Amino acid sequence: MSRGLFSIPLRLPSIAALAPGVFLLWAHLAIAAGASKAPLASNLNHLPLQPKSGQPVIVFGQIAAPEGMQSVTLQVQVVEPGKFIRKADPAYAQLWQDFPMNDEGKNGDLRAGDNIFTATVPGEFQKHRNLIRYRMATKKSGNDGFLQWPPATNASPNLAWFTYDRIPAWSGASLPNRTGAISFSSQFLSTLPACHLVAREEDVNRSQWDQSANRQPFSGALVWEGRVYDHITYHNRGQASTYVAGKNKWGFKFNNGQEFAAQDFYGRSYKFPWTSLELNPCASAWAPVNRGMAGMDEAVSYRAYQLAGVPSPDTRWVQLRVVDRAEETSPRSQYDGDLWGLYLSVQSKNGTWLRENGMADGNLFSAESGPKHFAKGMPTNGVDLAKFMSSSSRGQPEAWWRGHLDLPSYYGFHAMNRVLANIDLRQQGNHYIYHRPDEHWVVLPHDLDMMFIPKTHWPGIVEQARCLDVPALSLEYKNRAREILDLFCADPTPAGGQIGQLVAELAQALCPKGETNNWAQLDEAMWNGHPRSNHRGQFYVVRYPDSRMGGSWVRKLASPDFAGFCKYIVDFCTDSRLIKNYRENDGNQVGYGYGFLWSESKDDSIPNRPTLRYAGGAGFPANQLEFAVSSFVSPKSVNFAAFQWRVAEIGTPPSGADGQKAKWRYELESGWSSGELNSAPTALRVPAGICKGSHVYRARARYKDATGRWSRWSEPVQFTAKAD
Repeated sequence: MSRGLFSIPLRLPSIAALAPGVFLLWAHLAIAAGASKAPLASNLNHLPLQPKSGQPVIVFGQIAAPEGMQSVTLQVQVVEPGKFIRKADPAYAQLWQDFPMNDEGKNGDLRAGDNIFTATVPGEFQKHRNLIRYRMATKKSGNDGFLQWPPATNASPNLAWFTYDRIPAWSGASLPNRTGAISFSSQFLSTLPACHLVAREEDVNRSQWDQSANRQPFSGALVWEGRVYDHITYHNRGQASTYVAGKNKWGFKFNNGQEFAAQDFYGRSYKFPWTSLELNPCASAWAPVNRGMAGMDEAVSYRAYQLAGVPSPDTRWVQLRVVDRAEETSPRSQYDGDLWGLYLSVQSKNGTWLRENGMADGNLFSAESGPKHFAKGMPTNGVDLAKFMSSSSRGQPEAWWRGHLDLPSYYGFHAMNRVLANIDLRQQGNHYIYHRPDEHWVVLPHDLDMMFIPKTHWPGIVEQARCLDVPALSLEYKNRAREILDLFCADPTPAGGQIGQLVAELAQALCPKGETNNWAQLDEAMWNGHPRSNHRGQFYVVRYPDSRMGGSWVRKLASPDFAGFCKYIVDFCTDSRLIKNYRENDGNQVGYGYGFLWSESKDDSIPNRPTLRYAGGAGFPANQLEFAVSSFVSPKSVNFAAFQWRVAEIGTPPSGADGQKAKWRYELESGWSSGELNSAPTALRVPAGICKGSHVYRARARYKDATGRWSRWSEPVQFTAKAD
């Protein structure tokens, strides 16, 4: 965040919570604390951050060198809903109203002579959905011209606030005149963050539905968490999927000094602000068979890759509201109004993303659209990518792969492609490639809106799959694949620490506690019968015949709703097929992802799966945990080589003191591990301090034979640790 222009923290106290005088004192101290070395003016700001209708707004700005100042003026421009004024419009230069600012300790100014000038914008300017722009102009004696702050040369030559009272209730039918309307209360609509775009209606329509304006930037203002990002640009996004569904992808670009202050799924702010925001439409453009999955295909998949050790973007659901008409809701049509429905924010893979995740600054490439980020000191002409792709598409010896490809990450990537059925993955598309400074390359998932389909569309592999042609690397991959089956795919229950738990955690955001409705229902009501939709009437079809993906099949839902899709995902990724008759491309959704990876990793020569049992004190005291394990047995009479055991936390940790949403823990994440032990111990003791009281854990063990084959992890011993 720029220290000059926005020096006050974003989380400001409510103006109503501060007594008269105390509010202004706090504001003056805050602005003075961030004093800039700018020669003229700086630290212009306002309070409250997002006023309500009729609420006066205090604007204050610091003049670094006020000597000889003839006047200081606050200039205000009112932008009414449906009448957005672009910076390039003639009206932008003309429609400003002046308010004198003073440093005399009166009319709202707290302290005379402190170089902080103040003005109050009366409450009648604050009307629901009004965008209020402001800037400060100064004039010195003997000078005919005005100097402006922010400077007129800035990409955003003004600041702004957005007056907003409350999101109104909304109702809509999945198919108007055929199904009944569902009402969504104002309280319900406040359960997801609202992303407001203030723009011209004709620009919005061209951006989203006019193919002649594909990826053309349009000007608008974006409002998030009460803060206005004015004069940003927006455009439609996508490659082949653009305009396919009708509900399309959005991209927003922010100006230098006004980068986007984003938060993650848990509401925690990122360390580094974003230069762009990407919203995906949860529309399954090329896979209408998944309509109604509400973005779970992407959210579950990206998080699963993360858990498998593959660098992947975060996701977060938001509601998009577009202020381009005078009316926020329309009595004429459920489709006319600010609400556009449910969207999924997907973190951009760029230099900021690398820094946020503590990854070395390296080159990032899209397999389809080329370079996305060049690192200092690395090639900027793409020669590094061309050389790597040429080499990795041919057979290479083991040493070459170990020296050029991040193999552990690739094993996780390849295994999750099978579990999640990433059928749109191909050698020249739908993935990124990251070149680290240590000369290793990492394959990254991208464009995950065609998942959980038990058919073959594309091969589902990339050039780097050639590494698995090397026997030693194939053995390592199969070891990792069986580990992912045990630690991620074995338990469908919501509290199992596995895929069932992941689906349950993410679904919470769409099914707010205490509400009877969910966001998938709202999106169905908005888009299932929308006149702009190209897939009308395809939400929650219980039996959906599909012939687009490698032959005909029928997708079945246990129930025609969001819960039906959640169960579908869990069944798809777990060992839910009673008869293990798995065949690739068989069109049987039951256990398909599990079966694909099970088939690919199956090895009759691995050691027998051991049995672990608890052998410690009653109640699982956290610092006195002991376990016993069965003996090593090899079906091929291969000698013992190593033993390993692990303890990992699962489920929802007890609530923290900060009151923020707790991040759920997964067994596939790194927990405590003994490492490889050359002999099997007779007693297994968890080191003190590893487990915490009231937290839930799983303990497991496994054996490795002399050929390097690991057994399956033992069935888990699950326990809740007790504080000693």
